[in-house]
Amino acid sequence: MMRHAGPILALALASAVACKDQPRSPPRSQQSAAQGARRLTVRDLALATAVDAKAARLSVIGTDIEAAVLAVAAKDRARAKELLPALDVARAELEQAVQAIANPADRLLAENLVALAKRYALELSGAVWTRGPGGGIAAARSELGDAIGRYRQSRGAWTLDGAAPDGAERELAEARREMERAETGVMARTRVAPREQGHELDPAEVRTTGRMAVLRAKAAAERLPPAMRDAASRYVAAQERVLATVAVLSQAGEKDTAGAARAYHGAKADALAALADYLAAVAAR
Repeated sequence: MMRHAGPILALALASAVACKDQPRSPPRSQQSAAQGARRLTVRDLALATAVDAKAARLSVIGTDIEAAVLAVAAKDRARAKELLPALDVARAELEQAVQAIANPADRLLAENLVALAKRYALELSGAVWTRGPGGGIAAARSELGDAIGRYRQSRGAWTLDGAAPDGAERELAEARREMERAETGVMARTRVAPREQGHELDPAEVRTTGRMAVLRAKAAAERLPPAMRDAASRYVAAQERVLATVAVLSQAGEKDTAGAARAYHGAKADALAALADYLAAVAAR
């Protein structure tokens, strides 16, 4: 399954690492002990998630360019040049998202993504204009993907300021964790236990768990105040697509893996963008 998945699957796998590593508000009994930990506000978390979304979108465009460069048909190879402006826009938007981060420590961590994204973009541009994949593309992509994963995982060591969510917000947060837990579990097994090694997944179990969480999330989103409802509903819809695509990816044959991974990664970028909007709305209330 994984031999020909190439760059898009590597980046898709990296996309799942943040799901279980979001900061949480500690119980009151632990708050004093957590004073020395790095702290994020909800606004900080929204800005960091926006960086996640921009990085994911750049990764999708980059892997599309790589696929076009390697295509057999001339018309498909020509598409690589057409995608370069979109890559430039995505890189600029990532840089702007990083510059918007107000938390100095978090911004320091995020700034590494800008330099690595620039390197990856330069390698891609060189491959397009020389009509062949440059030797540095794989290394640049790998470093960027690893940095994206580390940046998202770093939030697991932070403490989230503010009271724990209540009511519909709490229900949405719980359903979100369930949806992301199902996603992460499948992606982890996809990474280490491809089907040809004899490790069969249970897609029915994944669909059931994910479907129940999606239903809970949809119901919670409908009960939110209007200022939060739209972004929350967009997030749930996108995360529902994430679960659908990850189920397909886990069962994809070798020839279908790249397309399934591309669909997953695109859905994940949409989910992160909507989640950033939702967190921004929560912070602004």
